[in-house]
Amino acid sequence: MRLLSLFVVFIGAVAYASTFDQAKYYILTLDEDDQDAWKGKLDDFKSLVKQTGGKITHEYSLVKGFSMELPSAHSSDIVKKLLNFAQKLHCKLNIEEDQEVHAVKKGPNGPVH
Repeated sequence: MRLLSLFVVFIGAVAYASTFDQAKYYILTLDEDDQDAWKGKLDDFKSLVKQTGGKITHEYSLVKGFSMELPSAHSSDIVKKLLNFAQKLHCKLNIEEDQEVHAVKKGPNGPVH
């Protein structure tokens, strides 16, 4: 009986965990030269990300941009909204999915030179 109870709890926990939506991570950068203009635009983009259910995960100081976490079910729609908003603001926006970057190409038997 105890084993059955543990099994039911385990199945319930797995089912509950599978209902959570996985997140996708993106990096947004602005290609804008006017110092005064890009700060306001960047704040507008951050607000849009938050309004659509995303989170700002890091703000960059060397480049004009930030990284964000978006719900995967809506990530492509949110990216489209950001790109459309950039067109309305007349600025060049770069959005790319965040991923690991390696300095050395890895092969099946280790680094490739």
